[in-house]
Amino acid sequence: MNTRETDSRLQPPGSTTAVVLSGGGARGAYQVGVLRWIARQYPDLRIPVLTGVSAGAINAAYLAGRPEPLPEAVDRLAALWSDLSTEDILRADFISLIGNALKVALNLGSGGSRLAPGVRGLVDTSPLERTLARVLSPQRIAENIDTGRLHAVAVSATSYASGRTVTFVQAAEGARMWSRSRRESVAARIGVDQVMASSAIPLFFPAREVGGEWFGDGSLRQGSPLSPAVFLGADRILAVSSRYSTETREPIGRDDDGYPPAAQILGLMLNSIFLDNLDADAERLERINAIVARIPEEKHWLVPEREVSFLVIRPSSDLGRMAARHEAELPRTLRYLIRGLGSGRVASPDLLSYLMFEGEYLAELIRLGERDAERNWLRIRKFFEAGTGRSQSSDPG
Repeated sequence: MNTRETDSRLQPPGSTTAVVLSGGGARGAYQVGVLRWIARQYPDLRIPVLTGVSAGAINAAYLAGRPEPLPEAVDRLAALWSDLSTEDILRADFISLIGNALKVALNLGSGGSRLAPGVRGLVDTSPLERTLARVLSPQRIAENIDTGRLHAVAVSATSYASGRTVTFVQAAEGARMWSRSRRESVAARIGVDQVMASSAIPLFFPAREVGGEWFGDGSLRQGSPLSPAVFLGADRILAVSSRYSTETREPIGRDDDGYPPAAQILGLMLNSIFLDNLDADAERLERINAIVARIPEEKHWLVPEREVSFLVIRPSSDLGRMAARHEAELPRTLRYLIRGLGSGRVASPDLLSYLMFEGEYLAELIRLGERDAERNWLRIRKFFEAGTGRSQSSDPG
């Protein structure tokens, strides 16, 4: 295929393409593989709108602040993920992990005493803050918006005070903002604070204070993860999920008495937080497209909804099983604690896949993302080169 011949059709006049990146901790490396393969096929592709949550917020904020063409920017992001280790994300030494565990135990046994030590998460994520401070560039985000290379970047977090999903938006002048019953947008300069807030996995990572308010992971109550892109004007949305189809998955484990191990319960909880909402929102958008398509064009002004073309790419392999093969790479203390939760008794330890910030596993996820994008090449090409209003989902298997 001659990509130069098709690039001119990727951004028809008046068309705005958005990339929506979901959460998932270490699973965020999969997104990079998908984007790298696409960028290599379409080297002139421009993505005016980038939105993300949790690990997806890290990827979105990074790409929004790069001055290079998309293929080079994604290559740099892939190199960053491949070089990561657990120590770049959280303190995994014995003193830190066991110390936090003891603080939790003391708080549980204190009966609410003010003398109990404060606990702001099961792990210390100060290494992640230092990593983000090194790789994110808020000033370049502003420059890309000023020069027209970027229209908007948005990252979402959950307010622990109000329970609302707050989407921090840095955008060109005139960008649409919104306020709904459980979600709202706030104009902001996207930087370390906003990304740390968006990626603060409940219970595991400490909350982040932004503007005098405490925030946790944006996936927690984000019922409409595609909506920020729609509000910001996108009529084409490429979403990358880290959910593997569970329809044919084998039973994932249980203790000798039949009771599910804690690792299985925590994995399902994280799946619910990070993965379920994207699938539900994609189904909702598909129904809206079907309804709007039935309305005569001359009467479209009567309804606020509009057709939005979207494509969801998802893994063709079980990321939990992949993580299990790399468990020995984790720092010893962290591995010991996770195994204590029963990860060894679960056939697909999803919990492990969220915390496996080790280079070999992350590089394998990137390669899987590239393979899945290649396998879905016809869908991807149709998505970019067809008209709006057509929805698709990748073939997971």
